[in-house]
Amino acid sequence: MSALGIAYIAAGIACVLYYILIGVYSRFGLSISWIWPAVGAALIAAGLLTRAGLPHWLRWAWRGLLAAALALLIALECLVVSGMHATAPAGMDYLIVLGASVYQDGPSPALTRRLNAVMAVLDDHPDAKIIASGGQGANEPISEAQCIRDELVKRGVDPARILMEDRSTDTRENIANCKAIIGDDDAAVGIVTNNYHIWRALRMAKKAGFKNAHGIAATYTGPTLLHFMVREAISITLHGLHGRL
Repeated sequence: MSALGIAYIAAGIACVLYYILIGVYSRFGLSISWIWPAVGAALIAAGLLTRAGLPHWLRWAWRGLLAAALALLIALECLVVSGMHATAPAGMDYLIVLGASVYQDGPSPALTRRLNAVMAVLDDHPDAKIIASGGQGANEPISEAQCIRDELVKRGVDPARILMEDRSTDTRENIANCKAIIGDDDAAVGIVTNNYHIWRALRMAKKAGFKNAHGIAATYTGPTLLHFMVREAISITLHGLHGRL
């Protein structure tokens, strides 16, 4: 087998092993995590087929497609990375905490990081109202907004300071519903979400009509970060094609 074939198979096996790793880490609850075994199977098949007598045009078509996909992924990841250290100037009117998965025993790691981030900036925004945003998924015991509110109150935040938006099912609805609550396009708004999610959230905020929106990036590390960054690239592509960014 050629070195290229071996490289394909090694990369494919790595994708499958990564799927198992993040599945165990996240209790197999990550959306579109199936892309990893799917890509892994395609790469392993490509590696095995390097031994077959395929037409040259087909080999070059595959390589061209793979190169184009990698180039697009790199370009999209540059957008994702550009928002990963976002901060908001002091004195925001509202802090929107975007929802993330809620486990049976509490907030997921992604949501915990968002809670930590909003707590870290409260002193910079003493008059800001907090909007806890996110509906209840099929596997969640309570809405994401309720979990955010409960956890913030446990950490000492005045309940009267927290508004609830518990109907949304995705980021676009998070933003739109929060905008309806605020009712002021010119309000200074800080959007708290994980670092890999900032660029898309801000684009959607501007698309929804917010004129003074800023990102507040919650640091996220760990084995699932790569998955979330790749998922963001896919989401940016799909939302961009539908004119939502």
